[in-house]
Amino acid sequence: MTELRPNVLGLGRTAWDTAAAVEQDGTIRADAADSASLTVLRGRPAAWEDAGRPAPETCAPALIPGTSGDVPGWDLRLTR
Repeated sequence: MTELRPNVLGLGRTAWDTAAAVEQDGTIRADAADSASLTVLRGRPAAWEDAGRPAPETCAPALIPGTSGDVPGWDLRLTR
């Protein structure tokens, strides 16, 4: 969850040197047109479609330590 503008929430993806977010009004913001985070973010709807469009209540969330990259953090994993 992010708030890049006052009172406008969004969901996104960040990495060490890239960031992208889709705001609640549908605006897509990224650090660059060729942003790696933007590429990943754009692929998420296709992955959701490929999974059969599961409803949120059919997924179990889990936070796991982030192991990719040089920056420590957490990844949210949803499993069915």
